[in-house]
Parts: sequence; C-alpha cells; structure tokens
Amino acid sequence: MIRLSPALVATSCALTFQLSVAHADQAEAATDDEQIKVLQARLDKLELAAAATQQAATAAAAKPAEQVPQTLDLREPTFGEFDFSWMNGNNPQPSSLLQTGPVTLSLYIDTYAGWQFHEPIDHTVFPTTTAPRHNELSLNLAHLGVDVTGLDGPIGRLYIQYGSTVETIAGQDTTTTRGYYLTNRLLQNVQQAAVGWHFHRLHGINTEFGIFPSYVGLESYLPEENWAYNHAFMSDFTPYYFFGFRGQFMLTRRMKLELWVVNGWQTFGQWHESRAGGYLWNWRPSEWISIVNSVYAGREAQGDPDSLRIYTDNNLQVRYYKGDHGTVPRSMAISLVADVGHEHRGNAPSGWMGGVSLAHHIEWNDKWKTGIRVDFFDDQTQALSTKFPVGSPYMLPGTGRLVVGGASLTMDYWPSPWLLTRLEYSHRAANQPYFSGHGGITGPNGVPPTDAAAQAAFTPDLERSDDRVTANLTLRL
Repeated sequence: MIRLSPALVATSCALTFQLSVAHADQAEAATDDEQIKVLQARLDKLELAAAATQQAATAAAAKPAEQVPQTLDLREPTFGEFDFSWMNGNNPQPSSLLQTGPVTLSLYIDTYAGWQFHEPIDHTVFPTTTAPRHNELSLNLAHLGVDVTGLDGPIGRLYIQYGSTVETIAGQDTTTTRGYYLTNRLLQNVQQAAVGWHFHRLHGINTEFGIFPSYVGLESYLPEENWAYNHAFMSDFTPYYFFGFRGQFMLTRRMKLELWVVNGWQTFGQWHESRAGGYLWNWRPSEWISIVNSVYAGREAQGDPDSLRIYTDNNLQVRYYKGDHGTVPRSMAISLVADVGHEHRGNAPSGWMGGVSLAHHIEWNDKWKTGIRVDFFDDQTQALSTKFPVGSPYMLPGTGRLVVGGASLTMDYWPSPWLLTRLEYSHRAANQPYFSGHGGITGPNGVPPTDAAAQAAFTPDLERSDDRVTANLTLRL
C-alpha cells in the first residue's frame, strides 16, 4: 500500500478545487450568455410586434370609415337622375339657399301691375286667379314656408300665404259655410300644411295628411314655375289644392304614383258624406319627356246627393331641342294638356266638360326666355267655370254651354336665379258675355250696392272678350 505525504494531498485538493471553480465560472458565463441571447430575442420580437401594431393603426387611420349601405330611395331618388327644370309647372331655380339640416325654408314674393283694356271702374279683372286688379300696383302672392325632411321618417310642411291669389282661389270655397268652426278666415291663409311619414320602400313612399298642392290641369299654383304668368282656363277651372290624404309611391327612378282621398274639389269641407279621391301617375323615361295621367271622382254639387263628377287630366311635355353650351337658343319645349270630364246630376242637367292647352317655350339663354300659349275649354253646364266672387249679390247672366279660349305671349328675364321679371300680353274670348267690362261687376260706381234699390239698379257689365298686359316681379328663395 502506497502512502501519500500530507503535503502532496493538500496540493492535489487545492488543484482540484481550482479546477472545479474554473469549470463553474465557465458554466456560469455560458448560462449568462444564453440568457442574454434569449432576452435579446424576446426584445426583438416585442419591437417587431410594436412596429406591426403601429403600422396597422396607421393603416386603419388612413382607411376611410366603411359607409352603411344606403337604402334604394336615397341611392336612386325618383326623378333625381335628370334635370327637369325646363318643364312647365316645375321650379327652374337651383337648390334652395335656405336649407339647414332637415329644415328647408321658403320665401316667395310675387308683385304685379296689370292693365285690362276695358278699364273696369271697380278695378276688378274677372274671371282670373292671378293678377285680378286693374291699374294698380298689387301683391299677387307672398308666402313663408318650412319643409321638414331627412329625419328618417317624419315629414311635414307649413306655408303661410297672403295676397290677392288667396282671395281668388281659397277665398271662393263655399263649403266653409256648412256649420261652424270651419271658415275661410281660418284656413285660406294656409297654402300648405301637412304631416306624414317617409318609408324606405321601393324608391320611397310618402304618406301625409293635410293641405297639399294639386297639379290637375298641369300648371302650378305658383306662377313663377309656369311658362306663362296668368293661368290657362283649364288650370283655373281645376283644383290647385286638396285637403285630405295623399300617398306617393316612387315606383322606379322614373315613375311616381299618387293616390288621394280628399274632402272635395279644391275645398276645405265637403257638401256630402262620401269622400272624393283619385290618382296621378307621372312617367319620365328620359330627360326630355314627361307623361302624366290623373283621374278624379267625387260628389261636388251642393244639395244634390246624386251628383257625381269624374274628370281626367292628361299632359305631355317634350323638350325637343337642346343646344350645346353657349348656343342660342339653349332649349325649346312644348307642353300639351288634354282634359275631359262629366258631371252627372240628379236635380239638374248633366253635362260634359273638357279642354286643351298647348304651350311652347324657348330658353334663349340662362336669363332670357319666351313662352307662347293657346288654350280652349268647353263646359256644357258651367259646372267648372268660375262664378262671380263669393258675397256678390249677382249671378252670371249667361246660362247653358260656355266655350272660352285664349292666347298669351310671355317674356321672362332672370337678372338672378332668385329674381324673375316678366311682361305678358293675353287675349281671351267667350261665346257669351263673361269678362269684366268698363262698368265692372261689383256695383254702382265700382262699389258694392248699399241697399236693395242700388242693387236692383245695377247690372254687371260683361264683355265677350278681354285683353290684358301684366308686368310681374317675383323673388323666390
């Protein structure tokens, strides 16, 4: 057995310990390097993830928000495809300046000076609904209005009106004498007042109740929208407004259907217990043509429960020429209206009525325009023809068939899209005395008779024809 010296053993243990420490240091150094590498790798991943997140956020900010798909009535509104401002009965102006959010305001001021060649001493031009005063500066029509749309459902409008047109149209409604709490004073200054709902179905559906405009006879209640200032007989003999329910169905981008249930033929009240009603459809297959057909039916004769009026209005408008930009004339169009109707009576003669109106319009440029119109109407029983104003103690002397016709020439100048100036000459004739003569239609010396003797001593002075010149200035915003 070999015995080692204590010194040798101590030296060997010291060397062994030093080697173990060295190996441990090397292992520890190796572990630290690996940890650093792991941490570096993790840091690199975090930096890459942060960069990717930043890029995604930047891309999301740059990308526009996705739009909610619009309904069909908003994407493709009926008659919104083309410009129809050239049409008779349409407003030729740009979009309203008075629109804010869902509310559109309207200001309309129509003034005139008229001259009737018979120079009636009562200054009354009869029959007419427009410019009814002779040799005076007068207010034909003024209104303030508000339309509410774009509320995703509720719709409504209110127009308050003043002027002589109020008296010649709404002021002549006699159904307001039936009972109490319905008077001309109450409603004649309301041009439109309706409330309803818009449905996002088809290309839009509107349902509304109240007072709304009628386009039977084509021409608009507002002369500024028509090719002539004074109305054709056909327009004056047919309704400018209805009181009741209207449903508008926008069937396609180019076709609209209206259904009506109303109190009567341009009346606030009604003479009978049954409702009147009808329909209208308007098809505009292209920007240069419009076709309209409407039918009305109702019991209109006071004191005759067996009465029944059926009337159809039909019109065709064609813009047959459209020049290039800067050419003269800019455009030319025609408007043809043909109506026919019949009123059955149980206690009076029944009869037919109908007429035709043909108008031609030339737009020389955006400021100067010219309109020419001829019209004719035949009323076998005078069921539709205008009677003496409400309150007059006199009756028209002529009875039986009334045949009337007229022609007009109108020159328009638009110094601004919001201001219209007009000068118009018109001639009218009838088969019997029907138009204001020099003696007037009111009473002795042009004023209403003050007693029975004065009333009996006066006879309205009527002529078979009349001629008028009218100058007009209209502001519309």
